[in-house]
Amino acid sequence: MTIDLLSFLFGVLTALAVVIVFERFWGKFFGNRRIRELERQMARLRQTLKKKDDLIVKSLKSLEKENKDEQSD
Repeated sequence: MTIDLLSFLFGVLTALAVVIVFERFWGKFFGNRRIRELERQMARLRQTLKKKDDLIVKSLKSLEKENKDEQSD
């Protein structure tokens, strides 16, 4: 009787562990629409931030160039 109970408990714990691992690694593909939506939004925000940073760098370089041109005149 105890071997049956131990086998049952071992099976339940193993199944639970497999479910947790499966949900952790594959849950993005088979469910969790909200997580996928948030990840897409995060990617869009990162792209927007990168574009903004690039524009800031570009404007600073153009300002430096204008200042050098004005000083040389």
